[in-house]
Amino acid sequence: MKTLMSKLLGLVLSSAILLPSAFASDSAVADDSSAVSFNVGYMSEYWYRGAYQAESSMSFGVDYEGDMVYIGMWGADVGDAAGSGAGTEIDLYAGINFEFMVPMYVGVTGYYYTDNFDRDYEEINIGMDFGLFAIDAVPYGSYKGDADNASSDYGHFMVTVPLGMIDYSYMTFTGGSLHYAAHEISHSTTIGGVDFTATIGANNDGGAGASPNSNQNTTYANFSLGYSF
Repeated sequence: MKTLMSKLLGLVLSSAILLPSAFASDSAVADDSSAVSFNVGYMSEYWYRGAYQAESSMSFGVDYEGDMVYIGMWGADVGDAAGSGAGTEIDLYAGINFEFMVPMYVGVTGYYYTDNFDRDYEEINIGMDFGLFAIDAVPYGSYKGDADNASSDYGHFMVTVPLGMIDYSYMTFTGGSLHYAAHEISHSTTIGGVDFTATIGANNDGGAGASPNSNQNTTYANFSLGYSF
């Protein structure tokens, strides 16, 4: 993607999406011409917002950029071999890029899952790039209830600071019974047209994701490969 959202989600997802995403280090200001692009990727482990999603994951996506508008879809296989279930994650997102003193975006994102891997999530996204740091936030999100769990609202906040060859991100997630924070450092480069990202992260007691017993209050590391065309 060419939006700030894709840049920030890319750091969190450690992939060539995003963010959303993956998920690239482009400006929040859209190109003057319209364009459609596709991407494929692989993550050695899939972590999102400090929560574990999958043992490894293949991803795919398509994005449309036109003037200020962006629309896209991103999908990945989720779950692991430890009995947490498996399925496919499909993310749909849309929004506008604009500049008001600094590059900004406002958008919406929906996260949908097959095979009952997880409940569906829908949220409003905002972001601002101040140069020395960037902010990505979910002022309002909602995950849908099922027979065993009630629906609940949630929020998310992330600040990303570029530090030369690496980026540092601090993020929080609050909603229902989930209240946690995570830290990540990542390095991204492109070799022969292939995007490579390596990430090291740490979460606290709430950041479990798909496998609560082993993936909360822990450190993690992964890498991703992505190619856009």
